[in-house]
Amino acid sequence: MSARTPIPTFILKTYQMLEEQKHAHIVSWTAQGTAFIVYNQQKLEKELLQNFFKHSNYSSFVRQLNLYNFKKVRSNDGQIFKHKCFRKGMKSMLQFIRRRNQEDLVTPAIQEEPTIQIKEEQNLFKECAIDIKETNNKLKEDMKLLQETSSYLIDQMQNLNHFVYNQSVDIEVKFKQVGQMLHAINEELRQENKSDTQTNKFSEEFKQIKEDDFQESKIGSPNPYVDYNSIALNPLDYECFIDSFL
Repeated sequence: MSARTPIPTFILKTYQMLEEQKHAHIVSWTAQGTAFIVYNQQKLEKELLQNFFKHSNYSSFVRQLNLYNFKKVRSNDGQIFKHKCFRKGMKSMLQFIRRRNQEDLVTPAIQEEPTIQIKEEQNLFKECAIDIKETNNKLKEDMKLLQETSSYLIDQMQNLNHFVYNQSVDIEVKFKQVGQMLHAINEELRQENKSDTQTNKFSEEFKQIKEDDFQESKIGSPNPYVDYNSIALNPLDYECFIDSFL
């Protein structure tokens, strides 16, 4: 197998320019990645060409593309340029892009190698196909894992919702029980206050009755403030005093 052909500098710099995403509003790959589109010619001249090439002339840039057999297609978004070997993510295919004059001046020795080049291209496409297949399988595995994770999270969320619901019901029942207990305690305190009020009223009435009885009992009784021991009684009075107790 022959050594790979060096990638032309113009083609390599054009590819590098497209790989920088910060310029995507000026020039970028198409959605399919099989071509690139220029959205703004003026900004491409003023801001990009001088950074990647030795000039800032858009017409010169387009002429170079034509020399490398790029086909120009007009669209409503801008100018599209495409080449069968110029594709996003396939930098190794850039070696097959050649200038027109190089293709016209191909020596007979080189003309004997088309079969080798075709095989190289076929092998390259096979490698790309294998990479795409492996990537697709990896994406399927990741998708399956995401689905399993999503199902698990959904189950956990349902369990959490069920737990929260049960807790809220339990709290509601406990609040109701506490309310009933507070009501019962309040009712019991009210009954005790009512009983104490009646008891106090009865005590006041009883106290009043005792005071009335005491006042009545003082009528006709000996004067408690008189010291009878200090009063001298004659014999006759003493006999009368004794008789009063018989």
